Amino acid sequence: MSVPDLTVGDSEQPWLDIAPYQVGDTTATLTLHSPADTDPSGTNVPLDGGVETVVDGLPVLRFTTTGLTAYPAPGWWVRSWTVTGIGACQPDERFFVAPNPTAGGPEWTPTRARVASYVPSRPLVPAADGSNRDTHTFDSSTRPTGGQVDQLIADAVNWLTDETGELDPSLHESATACAAIRAAGFVELGYPERDDPTKSTANATSDRLLRQADQMLARLAARNEAITGVDPAVHAIVPVYSFPAPPPWGDSLL
Repeated sequence: MSVPDLTVGDSEQPWLDIAPYQVGDTTATLTLHSPADTDPSGTNVPLDGGVETVVDGLPVLRFTTTGLTAYPAPGWWVRSWTVTGIGACQPDERFFVAPNPTAGGPEWTPTRARVASYVPSRPLVPAADGSNRDTHTFDSSTRPTGGQVDQLIADAVNWLTDETGELDPSLHESATACAAIRAAGFVELGYPERDDPTKSTANATSDRLLRQADQMLARLAARNEAITGVDPAVHAIVPVYSFPAPPPWGDSLL
């Protein structure tokens, strides 16, 4: 079974490996139970007929959903499998779908897909047949996962606004690009093992992206100050004084 690491909005293709098995005799069904379900019987999820493969040197029959399964609600979910024939079993998977940590951010907050567009080789998921499945975004099957990228996006947005202050609406698209490039740079910096053993390729990519984000931020902050007339580096501090009431003789002249 796959072990999910999921955030609201993620989707994936669940699978289950059976051993021992016999093709033509071993069958499987899958029922998905959502925290938002009003029907206790859950939802039946279509599966393929099972594909023979080898896992850790052991032949298994792998059943996979025929399409992506989406997780739109936060909370505990359950996948209930029923296997009949040789290898019969009824395993359940209980897993948690986390709320999206970037909910409520600025309207220009970049999406996972926008971040992925700057590192297009990152969301490639190796398939059993040796091919790569391109998700075009980050989800539970990618490295890093969608939830981890959400946190990088939130950090990039905070990094940008700390420097610029409130942005003029005309600069929102530029802010989206800048934050997405910053997050993409940290995707490469944090997960360089995809590349060659020396990690030089990934390091060069992350350095380039982070340097580009720094340059964009400097121009963005200057442009925002020119439009709004507000320098975020200058904080107007108004002093507030408080003194005790003077004694009766305090205003007396000697």
